[in-house]
Amino acid sequence: VYNAESYLSDCLESLTRQTHRELEILVVDDGSVDNSAALCEEWGKKDERIRLIRKDNGGVSSARNRGLDEAQGEYVAFVDADDWILPEMLKEQLELLVLENGDMILGGYLAVGEKERESLRQTCREEKAEGAQPSVSCQLMDAKRYVNDFLLQSCSRCWSILFRREAVGEIRFPEGLSIGEDLLFMARLMPRMKRVLVTEKCGYCYFLNEAGAMLTAFKPSYMDQITCWELAEKELVCFGEKARENVQLCLFQAALLVAGKLAVSASFQTEEGSRYLQDCLAAAKESWRKLGHEGRKMLPTGSRIKGMVFLYAPAVYLKLYHIWKQHRLPEEDRRKNGGK
Repeated sequence: VYNAESYLSDCLESLTRQTHRELEILVVDDGSVDNSAALCEEWGKKDERIRLIRKDNGGVSSARNRGLDEAQGEYVAFVDADDWILPEMLKEQLELLVLENGDMILGGYLAVGEKERESLRQTCREEKAEGAQPSVSCQLMDAKRYVNDFLLQSCSRCWSILFRREAVGEIRFPEGLSIGEDLLFMARLMPRMKRVLVTEKCGYCYFLNEAGAMLTAFKPSYMDQITCWELAEKELVCFGEKARENVQLCLFQAALLVAGKLAVSASFQTEEGSRYLQDCLAAAKESWRKLGHEGRKMLPTGSRIKGMVFLYAPAVYLKLYHIWKQHRLPEEDRRKNGGK
């Protein structure tokens, strides 16, 4: 929890109303300066399963690590303070994990906005009818398949997952990164995972915060998108050539994405921005080389074309990207980012 007073009660209500009742709810306040901690204390008085842990601000990885260190249950799940989960999620995931003797289960999620919050409140407060619930199906796989078919296919999240805590062991989130911490945690975890479950049942509601970090113009922390993939390659090399190739595909596209952020705000025109641009270009060139002729064919056509323009004419790529984005931005954002 960090300065989340506007959303925190919705999140905590969804947890306290889980149909699986035997829960330990650890709320890690990461140095909030708003009313978040007081709200947590109020909720703790309503439900003794809630325990507030207060710490100095250290970022999301630091907060999650503290939660892992203090968790006492056999299973553990992560929920961000502005998200919420549907009433049956933990019960259904736990039943499947126990049935299949699994180490983790990935569930689907719903991407939601502000207007869904009121329906959330109604859903949370609905009394569940007694009787048999529809069965939830899942796939069982080993870690190698999960790495290639899910983790490296835009599914690097740690939320909407229930983990067996013993399988997590001493693995922790990397501190010092502001982007990609989920990916590296999961990459470090994969060699320990023997039986992985995946279900399409959606129980997690991911809040699309329009003011969130992933939707803003360039800032230096965006370079972590490149760093995290470079580190992930070292963690996933044990899963073979296909995993290595998939990492390079992701790294190449991450370099294009970060360069695009530089282009949107015209940050590449500064001395510092120019250095960041050179780092993006170096990462893209190295990935392009490692992929080779056959590997490059696996890139989406659009990414392959954009990539070639970036590699061989970076100034043209940045100019075209800047113009394209300026036409798509609202007038207010256009002025903010230096557009005419």
